[in-house]
Amino acid sequence: MDANNVDYHLTQAFAHLKQALNISVDMVQLKQIKKEELGKKWELFFSEFFGMVKRKGVENKLNLLSWISFSNFRKW
Repeated sequence: MDANNVDYHLTQAFAHLKQALNISVDMVQLKQIKKEELGKKWELFFSEFFGMVKRKGVENKLNLLSWISFSNFRKW
């Protein structure tokens, strides 16, 4: 177990999220799905993800979200 393993999995996760985002945009533009319906899928994903981060933090007595500087998100 090392940092390269974390990098690998984050890179894979990013690639999958990018693909899901591209498919989502295409589906809405082609009117294959309503944006509200797709939005619920994304809301569920993020809700489950942040819930998992919170549970893992509580289990390990760590504030995992404190590891991330949310002020850096301004770079968008």
